[in-house]
Amino acid sequence: MPTKRSSPAHPTPDPPTGRLILSGLTAFGYHGNKPAERKLGQTFTADLEVTIDTRKAAATDRIEDTISYPLLEKTARQILEGTPANLLETVAERIATAILKHREVSQVTVRVSKRPPMPNLNAFTVEITRPAD
Repeated sequence: MPTKRSSPAHPTPDPPTGRLILSGLTAFGYHGNKPAERKLGQTFTADLEVTIDTRKAAATDRIEDTISYPLLEKTARQILEGTPANLLETVAERIATAILKHREVSQVTVRVSKRPPMPNLNAFTVEITRPAD
């Protein structure tokens, strides 16, 4: 009968992390499943939570040791204003994929919202979380 594997005496701790959070980024785009959304366009809102190890930047106080938030904003904006997609899920996935290209990023959470033309509903939001490979 196989024996149960014992856990190490000193388990390896998770690496320290911090999050860079961008809230309320707005951009005008033409995403949507309906012809009117594709023709008229609308304002989309995105929030990003980018997980990185912030220790080096905190110690050096140098922008070169982190990811600048204007770069993150520009990346998300280009996708929000870029090639139309039918679904917000697709838009969120495109943003996550682009953010994860930065080697410092260990995980990203992306929220993309729009104001649907429905009574009694202020917003529709898709949220995804993706780890780095």
